[in-house]
Amino acid sequence: MNSDQKKPIVYLSAQQIQGSAELAKQLSFFGFECRSYTKQSALLAAMHTEPPFAVLLGEEGLEDGSAEQILPRLQKLSRGPVLFLTSELTVVEQIHYVKLGVTDFVYIPLDIQKLIDRLDVLLEKTQNTPYRVLIVDDSEAMGKASGNILQQADMQVQQIKNPLDVFVSLERFMPDIVLMDVYMPQCSGDEMAKVIRQQTQFDSVPIVFLSTETNRNKQLMARSMGGDDFWVKNMPAEELVASVAMTCARYRSLRRWMSCDSLTALLNHTHIIEWLEREVKRSQKEALSLSFAMVDIDHFKRINDSYGHAVGDKVIKILARLLRQSINGEGAVGRYGGEEFAVVFSETSMIRAAQKIDNWRLRFTELIQLSGDIQFPVTFSAGVALLKHGMDAQQLIDAADKALYQAKHAGRNQVGLYQG
Repeated sequence: MNSDQKKPIVYLSAQQIQGSAELAKQLSFFGFECRSYTKQSALLAAMHTEPPFAVLLGEEGLEDGSAEQILPRLQKLSRGPVLFLTSELTVVEQIHYVKLGVTDFVYIPLDIQKLIDRLDVLLEKTQNTPYRVLIVDDSEAMGKASGNILQQADMQVQQIKNPLDVFVSLERFMPDIVLMDVYMPQCSGDEMAKVIRQQTQFDSVPIVFLSTETNRNKQLMARSMGGDDFWVKNMPAEELVASVAMTCARYRSLRRWMSCDSLTALLNHTHIIEWLEREVKRSQKEALSLSFAMVDIDHFKRINDSYGHAVGDKVIKILARLLRQSINGEGAVGRYGGEEFAVVFSETSMIRAAQKIDNWRLRFTELIQLSGDIQFPVTFSAGVALLKHGMDAQQLIDAADKALYQAKHAGRNQVGLYQG
């Protein structure tokens, strides 16, 4: 997370907040700001002044009010989830507290990582990025009419008149859907769709034909060339918005399932390599800096042998979350394999990339790792390489891997730089 980007705030509210300083520290590592309150009056005043993303309320309530007194007031003021920190409850008791405004239950003893996992999920639901729509239509007026409707629905729209420019937009704009006119002077929409489908990185992007063509056989023929659907131009605005939104939502869900690692939700091996290959081509074409890092958890086999594979998986997830939140749109992170991760730093020098990785390394060493009641330290090593003239993606990976080996050989828990 960039230093100038405001962290989502979590209010921790309980009479006696044991370990609140450590909880605040752990939440801060993962992009949240934690503020503690022991009195109802202070909590409600803060809610009026600066409503938080979420409230965590202890079952014993606060010094000047019980939980049952506070919850209805929180329900009126809260714009986000209210999490109830409690011992085990019966179903009847849970329903009772849900009626009072509780949205989630967090059970004692508090598992900080489970809490952060839940907060991540809740936060993601509030931060849906706008759908990106690419309109390909030689009629500027027709394209602009559809574009204006979709922009008013808070979608991002890019319009191009020449279908031969479509690949530049696909690579840079990365649309969630392409709305393609069928009849254009340079080439037909179905011909362009067939060409797009030859590129594996774009073969899942939905292509919808927009046309005045009503002949069903011609519509089916166009779809057989690579289109996903056929919509008639000048459909009602609400129908256009709903159709685009539903198609984009399905595409994003499918893309996430196809491209993401199931354990970490990071890009899987195949897709992080594809991302790197695209960035290598773009960086060489536009003379931009590009750095690449390999990150590996130190002594991971020892963790699995000592605490079990479930704990090992948990450590992998913790580092994955830290990397995902830290990159913050400035590149991409993927699970390269096992306990090894790949990080692409777009438009970034090797020194700057190494500085970022080293900062993440220091943060990771301060995170609490647990196996039952046992706390244990975990570190990682990393290797960073800069794309040089004539390098391809595999050579850049090999260079970062050599730098990682140097870091491991030098004692681990450090960042190595490729100097070849």
